[in-house]
Amino acid sequence: MKKVIATINKQRAVILSVIIMLAFLCQADVLQIGSIYLEYSGRDAKIAAKLGNKLSENISQFQKKIGHYPELKTHLIICADKADYQARINQSSAIMEFSQAHYNPRSKQIIIRNPRDGLNYRELNKVVFHEYLHHFVFHYFVNAPLWFHEGMAVYFSNDFGQGRELNLAAQYFMNNTLPLSEMNIYPANRIEWESFYANSALAVKYLVTKRKRGFYRLWEIAEPQRKFNSAFHRSFYQTVKTFSHNYAEYQSNHFKSMIFILLSSMVWMIFPFLFFISVIKHKYRERKLLRKMEAADALQPEIIEIEFDIEKTEN
Repeated sequence: MKKVIATINKQRAVILSVIIMLAFLCQADVLQIGSIYLEYSGRDAKIAAKLGNKLSENISQFQKKIGHYPELKTHLIICADKADYQARINQSSAIMEFSQAHYNPRSKQIIIRNPRDGLNYRELNKVVFHEYLHHFVFHYFVNAPLWFHEGMAVYFSNDFGQGRELNLAAQYFMNNTLPLSEMNIYPANRIEWESFYANSALAVKYLVTKRKRGFYRLWEIAEPQRKFNSAFHRSFYQTVKTFSHNYAEYQSNHFKSMIFILLSSMVWMIFPFLFFISVIKHKYRERKLLRKMEAADALQPEIIEIEFDIEKTEN
């Protein structure tokens, strides 16, 4: 009986969410920028234009990088408020309350928290483009591994800086990272998400920088809903499983060389300070020695020379 009641309550929640969505759609305005369609409430027209233009610019730059120029329809929804956003993301178990945006692969929509909720525009633009990259990968490939999804999204949204890579290296040496073959689901512990995203980004960075021809070929042969494994094998001449092993070897060598370069750089940075300290010590010793010599001279008895007039003495 309890299970039946729970099921009914769940169905009611879904129906309520659908009603809220339909009510919003009935009063939503739509802005089109190229192949980008933005739904928003009337007061958010400027916000929609700003986000849409920035996304269009980011998409153009991304297409130049991969040499692929599809006319991919992209649907964004700017939620009216927190309640509206929460109602929409509750339909997906893969998203958390604290997110700023979310891509729903079923509806093929990017759902955005309203920027009026105190969000940083710069960060929001990055997050929106991150979600677009998920949309891009989902459009072309079936069953692309999670590391490839997140790696594409993090790397091409310029969210993988040197600091993040150094942190990943530290996590690697502490055995807090997973091999690509085991990165099929998000870690249960949210603390491990950072290394998960960073490791995914490094794997894609390796494909882009070390296997550049293969990476371009992957998008040349890309077709909507193509099987990822076959396209990957045809592009890089190795299976995804084999690449996971090869990447693990590269990762180890890469982090070791990174640490060596970092330590060497630190030595060269410290050397001028060491030289400066040695000069100061040398000057200090010279002054100390000079003070000792002056003190020694002060302690010596003064010798007074007395001259006698011999002739006067004889008289």
